[in-house]
Amino acid sequence: MIGGAIALGLLFLTVAAISLVLVAAPGSSDGGRGGGGNAAPPERFQEKYVTGEGVDKVAVLPVVGQISSAGSDALGAQTATPETLRNQLRQAERDDSVKAVVIEVNSPGGGVVASDRMRESIQEFKEETEKPVVVSMGDTAASGGYYIATVADEIVANQNTLTGSLGVIFSYFNFAEAAEEYGIEQETVKSGPYKDIGSPTREPTEEELQILQTYVNDAYDSFVRVIVEGRGLSEEEVRELADGRIYSGQQAEALGLVDALGNLESAAEVAGDLAGVEEATVVRYQRVQGLVELLRSRLAPPESEALKVLKTAGLNPTPELQYLYRP
Repeated sequence: MIGGAIALGLLFLTVAAISLVLVAAPGSSDGGRGGGGNAAPPERFQEKYVTGEGVDKVAVLPVVGQISSAGSDALGAQTATPETLRNQLRQAERDDSVKAVVIEVNSPGGGVVASDRMRESIQEFKEETEKPVVVSMGDTAASGGYYIATVADEIVANQNTLTGSLGVIFSYFNFAEAAEEYGIEQETVKSGPYKDIGSPTREPTEEELQILQTYVNDAYDSFVRVIVEGRGLSEEEVRELADGRIYSGQQAEALGLVDALGNLESAAEVAGDLAGVEEATVVRYQRVQGLVELLRSRLAPPESEALKVLKTAGLNPTPELQYLYRP
């Protein structure tokens, strides 16, 4: 009886501790600015030595995976979030030994809003610190991955980097034919004629397609504008290049979309030169999973197998405007 009571008490204390941890540190989306007294502090990153020597440092900030407001997809694959990049930049800003930053991009892009927030964070970092920012493109730096690179002082790509895919995509499911075949109907009560635009159970009207095209065109115009501003190309040149096709790093250099060909070390050297540093230690910021994140990942309810299959195939059940390379 006593042993059972002790075990029950320990179980209760464990559950209570987990609940307190999750409530006390909810993972503030603003990285610790605002949000009241319960906001979690900005996450910290460990420094992993890459190359070089010297007191001064060049910090490498990885942007790996699809750009998203969420931290991981249905299968737990890594995604790049605006919050993580912002916290990396804050750490580099507060470290006086960091003289320059390299954004290491290996991403096919992602959400329009998330990509724009990343670009804004980089722009703010440059304006507030005057520390040079160089982008190093890895295997893939396409669409939104290129969008965030446009604000960099220099862009370095591998000759075989898959880049380009400059443009916008918006897609959604259409089960109208299947619904008709199986006699499935969706009853909708709406306040206006376009309230259910993008419904998967019926064919879109011409007016609805025009509305969606206007939505896409506005985001495309923004994409063109940041390339014009960041790369010094004319709008006519950019619109000719930004038809959705992909480019190799070598092709991108010839077209003026990147500045030089090379690897991460090359990009770090460029960053050091821009900062006026003769010798620098190159370090990569690595994310360390804390207790709260570990508990959240363990306690989060699993998604359905059907949803996992859809996301693995690159099919998002929730329509979203995207700067995304998707074959």
